[in-house]
Amino acid sequence: MSMFIIPVWDILTSYAGDSKEFGFDGEIYPGYYDDINFLEPLRFHLKIIGLDDGVEAVFTKFYTTIEFEWKKHPISIENFERSFKKQFDPITDPDDIYPINTSNMSIDLWPIIREEIIMATF
Repeated sequence: MSMFIIPVWDILTSYAGDSKEFGFDGEIYPGYYDDINFLEPLRFHLKIIGLDDGVEAVFTKFYTTIEFEWKKHPISIENFERSFKKQFDPITDPDDIYPINTSNMSIDLWPIIREEIIMATF
């Protein structure tokens, strides 16, 4: 179970452009990601914005220090965003679009956080 599952039913039932904001500042336990070891707490700010067909997740002030491939990496990313759609097609949708879990109207940030951290190590 991912600790980064965010309910979005309220944004989906509201108007396009409505938003809510979150802050995260916490320890990530060893083993949460198989290949990433967090040496410092993960900190980020997140704004979720309603779209006509889903939501946009906008991350700001994303930082931590990790160990990846036996090397220490300070991670500091100013801004990045991902889209989540209610109607998701893995064949035709681009790589930066993710599905909304329609059974509980939530989004899972787990793969996005991992992806951004790994890209920041190169």
